[in-house]
Amino acid sequence: MKLYFVLSFIILSGCTSTPIEKAKDYHVGLWDLVADYCDETYELKADGTQLVISHPEVSEDQYTFKKFGDTGFYAWEYTVIEYNNKPSCNGTFDTHLGEQTLAYVKFKNDFTEMHIYEWPNEETHIGGYLKKR
Repeated sequence: MKLYFVLSFIILSGCTSTPIEKAKDYHVGLWDLVADYCDETYELKADGTQLVISHPEVSEDQYTFKKFGDTGFYAWEYTVIEYNNKPSCNGTFDTHLGEQTLAYVKFKNDFTEMHIYEWPNEETHIGGYLKKR
């Protein structure tokens, strides 16, 4: 009987959510750009692909998302694998097939906001941020 309670405790304690477990899928989902200069949507999928809609531009990218040491930053690296050759929401043609991007992000407001930085340093914020739907 004692073994049953010990096993039940182990199983139940494994089902509780800790902040670290909550962060496990922190980036997967739909994100909207919050900025005055453009309207974009990012769909980050668990399979390592992301769809970026910057109407009328649409691109599909292969990405990696990794914790950057104990800094609170995450390295977000992606490569454009498909692109529809349309201008982005600001009218520019600055996306190219095979283009690689590396940015650093920091989550805020209980993982509902993703702030983007050029380097893992708060002073290099690139403006705007992504808000999870």
